[in-house]
Amino acid sequence: MKGNKLTPDSNLRWESMRMILPEHREQWLEHQYNQKKQKKPELDPQRWEELEWLLAEAMHNNKTLQFTYWENGFFHSVTGKCHYINHVQKQFHLIKDEEVYYLAFDNLADITLV
Repeated sequence: MKGNKLTPDSNLRWESMRMILPEHREQWLEHQYNQKKQKKPELDPQRWEELEWLLAEAMHNNKTLQFTYWENGFFHSVTGKCHYINHVQKQFHLIKDEEVYYLAFDNLADITLV
């Protein structure tokens, strides 16, 4: 026997009332987006020293580096040459395709040679 909306112990009774409000959908999507975010990294002093040596060598030999940084909960990377280190504003000046990018010390996650 085929069930209908009035059949006892069936979920079809509430099937026509199943819906999601646009506000609830937006909140759910925002919640899922926020769940993917990662914590801001904190580098220890020993790691900073290693990165200083790597930067000094790369700047002296004009080598290309890949900087991995954290921004708004997600990690990004940019490949270029470190042109200048601004200690006053605490940021790196990177040159990539004749454009200058500014990367804050606080957001840095890793530096590797390319």
